[in-house]
Amino acid sequence: MTTRSVFPVMGTMCTIVVAESDVARMGDVVARAGMAAARGQLELMDHRFSHYSRESEISRWTSGLDVSPDALADIDFVIRQCLRLRDESDGVFVHQNPVTKSMDTAGYVKGYAILLAVRAMKRNGLRNFIVGVGGDTFCAGVAGDDRPWRVGVSDPARSHGVVALVDATDLAVATSGRAERGEHIWNGSAQAKPEILSFSVIGPDIAEADAYATIGYAMGERGIDWVAGREGYRSLVVRTDGSLVGDAALVSVA
Repeated sequence: MTTRSVFPVMGTMCTIVVAESDVARMGDVVARAGMAAARGQLELMDHRFSHYSRESEISRWTSGLDVSPDALADIDFVIRQCLRLRDESDGVFVHQNPVTKSMDTAGYVKGYAILLAVRAMKRNGLRNFIVGVGGDTFCAGVAGDDRPWRVGVSDPARSHGVVALVDATDLAVATSGRAERGEHIWNGSAQAKPEILSFSVIGPDIAEADAYATIGYAMGERGIDWVAGREGYRSLVVRTDGSLVGDAALVSVA
């Protein structure tokens, strides 16, 4: 049977599942060690980049206090990626709250943290697993017997509901919208208008998919074409009337 771990992180819940084939191949102890390493990465990044804690390393850095060399390297990398995404999106993606003027790297950090967790799992020899944090999931390998993992896209208008399923093998599925944290996404210098309920992106890199979903939600339906211009990425939009539109290959369950 599969091995599963569920725990709170980054203001939401994380679910890690290791496929039965990996548990049989590596053993339950090794599988759990891999999950513990992934959890450690997620919790480290949560502490490092929390903009709600004065003790986080990015809060200390923005206050001019000393932080570790590893934290400095991560902060530099994340800010450079945020600036790249700002330029690629013509200013739609921002890493500063335009109201408070405070730094907010959440649009990139959660996906990046999942990416690091996935790498930790792979370093421990695991090949077939999923790591999901809130509405963002990476599916490594297969669920079993060459069957892909199947990821549900949350219904933003119905608690615990699902609007579509994505068959995923070595793919990320990331969703931005109001279901997880309410209105929290900015479009340049203003809060994103609720032209749509959610924007999901499917592609090979969870950090990019997460950021692209944030950009797509801020853009509205025109974000579909923008995401399509990123090689290997597809999208699905839930409109305010509940209808679906996009270019992703999905199995609808609505």
